[in-house]
Amino acid sequence: MKLPDRDDHRAARRAALKALACGAAAGLSGTAWAQTAGKWVAAAPIRMTVPYAAGGGTDVLARLVSSQIGNALGQPIVVENRPGVNGILGTNLVYGAHPDGQTLLFAAADFISIAPHVYKNAVKFDPAQFVPVALIAKMGFVLASRADNSAKDLDEVIARARAKEITYAHWGPGSTSQMAMELLRSRVPGFQALPVPYGGAAPVLNAVMAGDVEYGFVPTPLAMASQSKLKLYAIASPQRFAGIKDVPTLAEKGYAVDADTWFGVLAPPRTPAAAVEALRVQMVAAAADPRVSARMAEMGYTATHIAPENFGAFIQTEYARWGGVVRAAHIQAVD
Repeated sequence: MKLPDRDDHRAARRAALKALACGAAAGLSGTAWAQTAGKWVAAAPIRMTVPYAAGGGTDVLARLVSSQIGNALGQPIVVENRPGVNGILGTNLVYGAHPDGQTLLFAAADFISIAPHVYKNAVKFDPAQFVPVALIAKMGFVLASRADNSAKDLDEVIARARAKEITYAHWGPGSTSQMAMELLRSRVPGFQALPVPYGGAAPVLNAVMAGDVEYGFVPTPLAMASQSKLKLYAIASPQRFAGIKDVPTLAEKGYAVDADTWFGVLAPPRTPAAAVEALRVQMVAAAADPRVSARMAEMGYTATHIAPENFGAFIQTEYARWGGVVRAAHIQAVD
């Protein structure tokens, strides 16, 4: 029997190393496949863009949800504020971002459902092309005046608006405060109202409380916080809000007005389905957590749940609905 020489040993060693390398490659390939086919995990901190300034209601809501999720997606969610052009600037940036699941938009009806109909030159995105992730909350608007306004109820407000033009505040063409009033005007024959624009919801509230304008549709959080200084006539929502439960809905008074604004999370076009599903699971769980829902209610919001497959259709319905209001009211902005 021939004993193996040095060349045989070298050949055997090469074969063993080759087999080991193949086995390692197979193992690495299997790991990569498992991550692709299984749970998506973020490779870096996820950027959640809020296209408004820090400290506002939308910003606080986005931070509440992102802090609840924590590191459940493998990385933290970092809220970034990109204000400008009524939310349009930051929305444009997210729309053009790399679709890898690492960049998200904390969206609102103002700049997704309404702004494209009003600021046609500034908008560089197609709302229908965003990938819907999760609907988070809704917020209502309350018809309010200075506390010492002599109109004791909604009937008297409407009687005055029919008799002569009233003034009301809003925060720019196509803002939800203006849209709420336009919806009410469309339901009341002979309703006359002169719009007076301000720079935001807080200036609108101050103008109403000071009596610089007679009325305004004030966001529910501000109405709750300032109700001792305001007279609240009705809320433009399908149901009463628990935080101001004595305030009736416009529908209860015979005027079918739903001016609720929505908040949700969207991803750039072509974001992979695996990333969207992983994000959706965490977003829905965060919004449904009783502690988060309770905190939202304290802030003036209503936690809102919708089947994932219906969120995209909801966005399209809202876009069409508000487009009809804009056209009927002939609302335009120079942009």
